[in-house]
Amino acid sequence: MRNGVLLALLMLSASLAGCTGASDDGGDAEVVDLKVYYDETVGVVEQTWRNGQQTGSQSVTLTFDFARVTSTDDPLVAFFVLPGDGRDEIVTDANQTASIEVEYATHGLYALTYGARTESGVEASEEITVRIDLRIDWQDTGTTNPDDASIRVMTDGTQGAERVEVSSTVANIGNVGGILGRAVSATWELLDGSDGLRATGTAQIADGQEETWEGSSGPAEADDGDWVLRITLDTDDEQVTVTSIIDVLHAEAESPARPFTSEQSEVDEI
Repeated sequence: MRNGVLLALLMLSASLAGCTGASDDGGDAEVVDLKVYYDETVGVVEQTWRNGQQTGSQSVTLTFDFARVTSTDDPLVAFFVLPGDGRDEIVTDANQTASIEVEYATHGLYALTYGARTESGVEASEEITVRIDLRIDWQDTGTTNPDDASIRVMTDGTQGAERVEVSSTVANIGNVGGILGRAVSATWELLDGSDGLRATGTAQIADGQEETWEGSSGPAEADDGDWVLRITLDTDDEQVTVTSIIDVLHAEAESPARPFTSEQSEVDEI
């Protein structure tokens, strides 16, 4: 009976061997409980263009909350985020702040890494995918020859976009009193970086009226170069106003968001 008890104790001891938190690289990474929270993993960079000039740009800021990251018997000294777009990692002192904001000014799919480091050099990290799309708000006012809208589909030189979507309205500015006004024919062309025609449409627009064309094409390869939305008119004596919304969209491959909720708080307390 005694031998049986000893054998059972040895088997139990063997089954617990290795459960010390040691990682494959020799560090005790498992001493760090990497509970990081973030509300979003997707965003849209917005650009505003008026009469051929960029007048505004709105970047995307993602916030990562490290407040609930813990470490056993090894004090935390740093939190970090590697944005995945070629920039160096963003590092903060764990004793000073527990939040890191990451700003993106260009669109793309990015492999972002966040993590924590301890006083003895142990590091725990996790990689997620972030999706940043691009929206161009383009307007050309009172023109007889609309400017081409340039669309930068390439991001970091290694990836393009899944598709480009366009919603474009041409308004034929009405003549005063309707005198001498005439219809104008507008042709929309969505061209890739090799001048290949990806989508097109034509509309006859009466004086004082407007027409909208919607087009979409993809994928946009990284080596395509800039795409172009070109609008041509059949006359140069009628003024029009062009309003276009152009979306450069990536595959919906982003990682799920991890917001901190009251339910999550109850889980963390267990």
